[in-house]
Amino acid sequence: MNEHPPPLQVASREAGNGVEELVERAFHFRGDVTIRTDDGGSLTGYLFNRNARESDPIAQLFETGTGREVSIRYRNITHVLFTGRDAAAASVKHFEAFQDRQERPAQAGKKAPRAQAE
Repeated sequence: MNEHPPPLQVASREAGNGVEELVERAFHFRGDVTIRTDDGGSLTGYLFNRNARESDPIAQLFETGTGREVSIRYRNITHVLFTGRDAAAASVKHFEAFQDRQERPAQAGKKAPRAQAE
């Protein structure tokens, strides 16, 4: 399983991270990120696409609250904050707990209870 930055972790150009690295980490993070820009602005949302191969690379995100699709040029990004909960990581934990519940009765020689839809 991929390790993801915890919420509120900050990555920045000043810390020696390249913009491509910041955007790539944000892309693989499965929660909202806040991107700060060189004009002092910030935007929070789910980063769903990036293209570092363009002559003027961009990152695209769905803005939190509005769902609006926004493109930000790499050259304008100064910080990436991992501010949202990683929803997929929570699902993995729930699945692992489910597997543990299923394995315990099997190890004791009993049938596991059938899972019911919630």
